[in-house]
This record gives sequence, C-alpha cells and structure tokens, in this order.
Amino acid sequence: MQFDPRTVAREIPGIFDEIFPQLTPGIVAHFNAASQVVPVQSICKDLLQQSALQRSMLFELGYTVGERLLKDAVEIDWSACFAETVRRQRVYFDAKLPEQLEPVDQHLAETVGRNLAAIMTSLSASTGDPIVFRPPIPGLEWISSGYGDFALGATLVEVKCTARRFSSADYRQVAIYWLLSFAAAVEGHGKEWGNFVLLNPRSGEIVTMTFDAFLSIISSGRTKVDILQLFLSLVGSRLTR
Repeated sequence: MQFDPRTVAREIPGIFDEIFPQLTPGIVAHFNAASQVVPVQSICKDLLQQSALQRSMLFELGYTVGERLLKDAVEIDWSACFAETVRRQRVYFDAKLPEQLEPVDQHLAETVGRNLAAIMTSLSASTGDPIVFRPPIPGLEWISSGYGDFALGATLVEVKCTARRFSSADYRQVAIYWLLSFAAAVEGHGKEWGNFVLLNPRSGEIVTMTFDAFLSIISSGRTKVDILQLFLSLVGSRLTR
C-alpha cells in the first residue's frame, strides 16, 4: 500500500520520534514564537458558524480560490473552484458534498483566497522568485509521490488554514518533504529543498526557516546523511513487516 507523504507525517507513529526526537511541543512552541504576522482580512466567527461545509472542504476551497487569483483570474469561477476542491479532497478525505455553495461559503472562501494570494504575491516580490504551483514531492519505497502547495525557488511553502498555531504535524510534514527531496537529490533525480515557509492565510501567521537551521535543532546532532540512512532503515523495516 502506498501512503501519501502527508499521511506519513500525520498518522504513522514512531518514524519521526526516532529520526527527530527533539521535535517536541516545547520546540514547536519555540518555532512558533519566531513567527511573523502580516495584516490579513479577518474571518468573522459568526459567519464561520453559519457555514455547513466541512472545515477541510471550506478552507481547501479558499486555497483553490487563492490559487486561481494568483493565476490572474479576473473573476472567481465558483463552479470550477468547487469541482477542483472536491477532486483534491477525495484524494485524502471522505469528502461530504453539499448540493450547492451558499453565499456564506463563497464569502469565507474568497476571504481566505484573497489573503493567500496577497501574501504569496508579497513573498514572491520580496524573494524575487516566481510562484511555482503544486511543486512535485518525490516518493520513496512505500511512500507515494505527491505535491506541495507552492514553491519560491528552493523554498517550499505549505499552507495551513486553522484557528490554532502551527502544530507538530505541520513541522513533521515539511520534514518529510525535505527528506524525500534529499533522498531524490542523493540519487541524482531531484533537488533538495533549502528553506520552508509555513503560512496561515486565515491568521496571517508565517514561519520561515532554512532546513539547515531546522534540522540542527530537531535531529540530535545527526548529519543529513545520518538522518537519511536512519529514515531508509525505518522505511525498509516497515516494508518487511
């Protein structure tokens, strides 16, 4: 069975406890304390409570709207955005489909989408790198290939639209994406991610780090090669069970 990298990061226990033993709640709080907050249009809690859409569906819709706006869409094609959102949600979740989008759903999704488009445009301008949509994430063994959210040059950008701050699972996700990129680079058929950005278009919170700094904190002094070798041994042992 093939597992998506996000599933590995969020639902398969043990792997990250051994590879990154110092990715503790305290360290996550330390990373979050170094975040920046940019101005965004806030989401009204009363409107959010009125929406009958699954939250994962609603905010995936907001992501899709933001993606379309970044691609110079003059107007939002809600039918196309909704169809694309449903397609993506069905890959990872048991998506429950409403009969139609309500005006409150469109308002909330447009707010998130416009926040996302504005932040990504600003990040692209500040780095001088064009926005890459859905950058490929290579697979390895029983871990399937996948796609990230965005990239700016060698910087991976992952979007998390929650009411809470970034979680251990969010940091594990960018760690597994780096591991897969490093494995592909060592094998000569890919490039290693150099930096990452965690971005919440709902709150405007942004965490930016180099992977070198990130790994030095969470890996107990292991080198990149040591991390990869340990990861490969764990991946291989799981495959033989």
